[in-house]
Amino acid sequence: MGKADLERYRGEVLLLAEKLALPSPSEDVVWGVYAETEKLIAMLRFRLDHETPGVFTKLPEASDMAHLLEDARELLTKASEEIARDRLPASIATLRKARNDLRSYLTEKSKSATKGRKTLAPSSPEGVATRK
Repeated sequence: MGKADLERYRGEVLLLAEKLALPSPSEDVVWGVYAETEKLIAMLRFRLDHETPGVFTKLPEASDMAHLLEDARELLTKASEEIARDRLPASIATLRKARNDLRSYLTEKSKSATKGRKTLAPSSPEGVATRK
C-alpha cells in the first residue's frame, strides 16, 4: 500500500475520532462513525488480503456510555498512529475494538429508547376493538 493511501486512511480515521470528540455527539453521528469504521476495517482487510476467522467477542459493558465513546475515540486515534507507522494488521484490530465500543453504545441506546416507549405506551388503550 502506498504512502498516499496510508495518509488517506489515517486522515479518515482521525476525522472519525474528531466527530466523537464533540460534546455529546448525537446518535446519528455515532451511527455514522460506526458505519465508517466498519467500512475502513473492510477496506483495509481487502487491500491487505488480511482475512481472519470470525471470532465471537463479548461487547464491552455499557453502564457508562460516555466512557464507551471516549474509549472509541482513543482507539481511533491509536489506529491512526498505527496506520502512520504502517502497522496495518494492528490498526485493524484496534479499529475492531473501537467498532465494538460503538456497537455497545448503540445497542444500549436502542434498549433505552425501547424501554422508554414501553413505559409511555398505554397497556390497554381505550376504544381499541378486541377479539373475543
